[in-house]
Amino acid sequence: MRTTRRANVLLMTATAAAVVLSAGCASTPPVAERMVPDPMGTVTTFHRKSSGSLGIFDGKVTWTHAPASWQGKPMIAFGAPQAGVSLHDPVTFDVVAYQRPDGSPLAAFNPPMGYRWPLELGKTWTSTHEVTNFVTGAKRTLTIQWKVVAYEDVTVPAGTFKAWKLQWTDNLGEAETRWAAPADGLATIKRHVERPASHPQGAGVLDAELLSRVRPAK
Repeated sequence: MRTTRRANVLLMTATAAAVVLSAGCASTPPVAERMVPDPMGTVTTFHRKSSGSLGIFDGKVTWTHAPASWQGKPMIAFGAPQAGVSLHDPVTFDVVAYQRPDGSPLAAFNPPMGYRWPLELGKTWTSTHEVTNFVTGAKRTLTIQWKVVAYEDVTVPAGTFKAWKLQWTDNLGEAETRWAAPADGLATIKRHVERPASHPQGAGVLDAELLSRVRPAK
């Protein structure tokens, strides 16, 4: 009996130790503290296919990272002849404004639109913005529901990346799923956007994925 009891105690002790060790070795859920932008001069090329109100297009879109300014403040610009320019706050990386390919203003967000750092699995938030349309002069309130859905591998022609999968929907019905790797300088690796027929601009679909990234020589 003593031998059996001793064996049982040893077995229970070993089992408990295994549980503790396995818990200690479990990977800590990832956290993205902030966006780490690529250096100025970086060129990223995507394949974009879109239709409807998101534009009829099926081909390559090449974005160049460059310094810029908006209303006297420094910005990070992502410009593409095929799509225009997005201006980002250099600290938060929030979108401040959009410009046409010729540099004329298209829209601006107040406050700027973007993620709430840090990103963590399951995190949700709501943001509200006043959007100014410089073409029509109209202003509209945009409310967005955001969610961090997953941290996973995503494979595109440029390679396989560890990425955050985010989803958001606005009060106009537009919905987007995007994969991003903030710590690796990739604001977008892959994205899917849908607009319903009830959207003020009409129905539309857009898909894009990263083909290549070329950083400037050091």
